[in-house]
Amino acid sequence: MSTYVNKYSKGSSPSRDIHSTTPIDEYDFNYVFEVKDLASDRVELRPIVPSLHAQTILDGYTKSPEVLRWLGFSPFKDLGDVLVWLEGTNRSAPDTLLHAIFTEPLSTPKGSKVDPKDYVFAGIIGMIASNYQAMICEPGYIMILPEFHRTHVQTHATGLVMHRILDHPSQGGLGLRRCQWITTTLNIQSQNASKRLGYKFEGVLRCMRVLPPGKEGSRDGRQDVRQSDGQVRDDWYSSVTWYEWESGVRDHIDRLMARR
Repeated sequence: MSTYVNKYSKGSSPSRDIHSTTPIDEYDFNYVFEVKDLASDRVELRPIVPSLHAQTILDGYTKSPEVLRWLGFSPFKDLGDVLVWLEGTNRSAPDTLLHAIFTEPLSTPKGSKVDPKDYVFAGIIGMIASNYQAMICEPGYIMILPEFHRTHVQTHATGLVMHRILDHPSQGGLGLRRCQWITTTLNIQSQNASKRLGYKFEGVLRCMRVLPPGKEGSRDGRQDVRQSDGQVRDDWYSSVTWYEWESGVRDHIDRLMARR
């Protein structure tokens, strides 16, 4: 009988200062689609560059770790945690591009116009599960800071990502076929947000992710196997397809973004 040796080993962890000083013009986003800034009249989505944004991210989420409740990673303890997360989740994964959300300060008088250079950090939103062949993508890692909850920020940030995914290339989009929304079955707020934005519920896929220890899942881990100390997440799926986008959802999103 032949014997085969499996020499595969998962790559070593990145250094904890990775890309902390890499200039923006030397940073490789390593994303499957073209990378560009996205902007509405009140929000800018700027592709995350560690040397520009890592400290801002640490400052924001150290003060508000509850924002990360339903995400599959532990809160950041220091700058090294942020840099390693950005490398492992963002840059080294060609299907993921994270954006820093910047917006006008909440103190801006109604009707006033703020120069984007004076915008403030409001959170993160990603374009994830990006598949060139299948032509699908999804908004993900939506992490709005608490002070910007129940404001325009999530609607504008998500609307910009949806436009980028589903708009025809002649309109500045990628012309993809499907924009999906995946969350845990426990996150009712996220489910309601997707429905408000025009997504259609599709179903639940059970036991899709093993969460880090301490994270809340739908089921206990399987005992006496690898990662038995992590609970298991069931995923809740919804989507907007390109024909739904063109037959009404695009206009619906634009109306939501136009509200004051």
